[in-house]
Amino acid sequence: MQPLLDDEESPIARLEERVGQLSRLLHDLRERCAQLETESRSAQVERDGALSELQGLAEEVRKSRAENAALRAKQKEAAARVRALLGQIDQLGLFEAHQES
Repeated sequence: MQPLLDDEESPIARLEERVGQLSRLLHDLRERCAQLETESRSAQVERDGALSELQGLAEEVRKSRAENAALRAKQKEAAARVRALLGQIDQLGLFEAHQES
């Protein structure tokens, strides 16, 4: 009967070993899952910070564009005034009178 007992213990021992391997695998997978969740939360925080920074930069760009448009409008207005003044000077003949002297 003894050999029969050894034959029964062998499958039980293999089963216990497989259960132990499965337990270790589950433990490792749970640790990896926790690590990935931590990394995911960290990435989300980093993403949120980057989005916030991007929104701030987009606002700065919008303000800069508006300021640039205002400066261009002033530049066009100044150029138009200069052309108008030069036209008035030409009409008055101030440069012609100065060159004849």
